Amino acid sequence: MSAPGRVCARAAAALVLCALAACGSAGTKPDASPTLTWYVGPDRADTAALARTCTSSAGGAYKIEVKQLPKDVDARHEMLVRRFLAEDTSIDLLSLDSEFTAEFSAARFLAPLPEELAPAFGKDIAPAALAAATYDDQLVAVPWWFDPQLLWFRGNVAERAGLNTKEPISWDELVSGAERLGVTIQIDDPDGNGLTQWINALVVGAGGDLVDGTGREAKVGLDSESGRTAASIVELYLDAKVGPGPSSDALKAFSAPEGGFLLAASSVISDPAVAAVAADMGWTAYPVVGITKVAPLSGVGLAVPLYAPRSDLSFAAISCLTSAGNLSSIMVGAGHSASRLTTYDDPGVKGAYPMAAVTKPAVMTGAALPATPYWHVAQAAISDTWLPLDDFAPDRAITQSQKAVRAAISGKLP
Repeated sequence: MSAPGRVCARAAAALVLCALAACGSAGTKPDASPTLTWYVGPDRADTAALARTCTSSAGGAYKIEVKQLPKDVDARHEMLVRRFLAEDTSIDLLSLDSEFTAEFSAARFLAPLPEELAPAFGKDIAPAALAAATYDDQLVAVPWWFDPQLLWFRGNVAERAGLNTKEPISWDELVSGAERLGVTIQIDDPDGNGLTQWINALVVGAGGDLVDGTGREAKVGLDSESGRTAASIVELYLDAKVGPGPSSDALKAFSAPEGGFLLAASSVISDPAVAAVAADMGWTAYPVVGITKVAPLSGVGLAVPLYAPRSDLSFAAISCLTSAGNLSSIMVGAGHSASRLTTYDDPGVKGAYPMAAVTKPAVMTGAALPATPYWHVAQAAISDTWLPLDDFAPDRAITQSQKAVRAAISGKLP
């Protein structure tokens, strides 16, 4: 979304909030099973099938109806904030972007996890997924899936580019190989998070932190040696003209004749946009910064809004959705990496999830977006100062983004 578009969206959201009345969910018939409305984001998991499975296993205690949230991350955030501020009672459970968790918890938008369920919900969870579902030392969402990005390639293109996929691959090697072959390096951006996920992973890979801390005085690490390293890699990629940077059209371009490499989540293998080339796709670990393996991580937790009218049933539904069988199904069927590490040990997963040797280590060493209540405004500040990438200047981007992000987090104008 462009800077003017984001400004308009924020203004529109403010106007809507001024006029909005609280929404209520329609009542159910006394003799009918209560309907739980599950709002989902752009997951690649078959949420409708999962809803049917849990409805069946509930034995009439509830039924789950799936509704879709907007695909764009800004639109999704705007819609949820607007409805939570209106004390909307029509959302019974929610697929919650990991980057929203700290903000929504700090704003008291989420129902507390029942004490008796919290230990089970947090058991055997990958550390990054657990941290992303935790705020103020409390588990506030239930970890569900947490995907690392991989380096995907078509056929023998990696071999022809001189890349050893059994060893760490540097950005220099990747870009040089793509240039020699005349193929592209696409970066998938399905919902508008792609730029900040890329920058964050590069900064962390270079030994820094994009944002360190959860308060208004959090440290911003863009104007630093690690920030400059990140910017230099972005410049290397752009100068080589091997791709446009993070793009919603990345999968289409990767599937085109000139497509060679793709940086995308583990679940991209199940996306219809790559169906024509899926059988020819190979994968390896995300490119390293120096010798450091840090892949972008993003995931979804399951949460219950504060004003959900049947929170006991909502948490029962979450218990079902995070059961061992359902976690295995989202790995095998969609390629999502389950947050619960023991899912990798399931015999069915071992036989049908061939990316495990790459994804499991990546989940343990990768970088999620910063867990701060002010991330949404920080992300907008980064986009405002790094885009458009066809006019990218590293020194300018670093200086301006450091100032803009620091101002956004502190609640001041840059």
